[in-house]
Amino acid sequence: MPSIVWRRDPQEAYEEPYEYEAQEQFAHEAEALLGKLYLALNSDEHRHTSEDRSEGKAMWLLAMDAVDSLRESLAALGRKEHRIAGKLFRDVMESMDLAAYFSEPREQSRKALARWYENEHVPHREYRDRFRQLYGEPAAKELAAHYHRLSRFTHRSYGAILEGYTLGVGSRLVHDRTDEAHGEPDRSTLMLVPPQTIAAYYAALASFIVEYAEELVALSLVDSERLRAAFESSLDAETVPRRFTPRRWLLQQAIAKRSVDTSG
Repeated sequence: MPSIVWRRDPQEAYEEPYEYEAQEQFAHEAEALLGKLYLALNSDEHRHTSEDRSEGKAMWLLAMDAVDSLRESLAALGRKEHRIAGKLFRDVMESMDLAAYFSEPREQSRKALARWYENEHVPHREYRDRFRQLYGEPAAKELAAHYHRLSRFTHRSYGAILEGYTLGVGSRLVHDRTDEAHGEPDRSTLMLVPPQTIAAYYAALASFIVEYAEELVALSLVDSERLRAAFESSLDAETVPRRFTPRRWLLQQAIAKRSVDTSG
């Protein structure tokens, strides 16, 4: 995939945040791709009535909700509003997990779907319990670890909230929307969001989009050929070069050189 952001680890992005051109490339590629996925879903292939209470309609509604959240997340990051994006990430994850749960032709899923159509809440633990039954405890632990990695962006932990602040005089916490001259937020004045925060959130968004696209195919909401065409027509022909060599790569090279020198 052309932009390096598509395959970037959020932690690496946090450590090396100044690849602005790569982020800009990702932003316009992601906007084009999400627009195509929206059109694929909001097409004549997916038409449902208000009386319909099928699993197909539920999956479609949840997928539409998720793609809206992804598009809003991308727009929010373009405005440096990372808090909005982080909250929407969780919406995407839970919507698609629920769609997968409803897709199963089994009594428990049908009962949960009926409750959902009655406007009752279906807890996410039901999906997690079913995942454990299907794939076993090791896979369930891996899924839990995946959720834990994403929790940095989706939970309002102390660390996540601090990402919206910089340090002023005397280590004073300064909100990223503060106009220090007037003490009021003003979009036209200071933009203090740390570049590390935006870089990490862009990388996290990329992983959410890729997982979402794969789920659309798995749930038979979009066929694989149409998805492939959407990616191909949305991504640039060339990758914007990195501005900086990753520190991790330099460290690996130094370790390798030291090993050679020692053995010699």
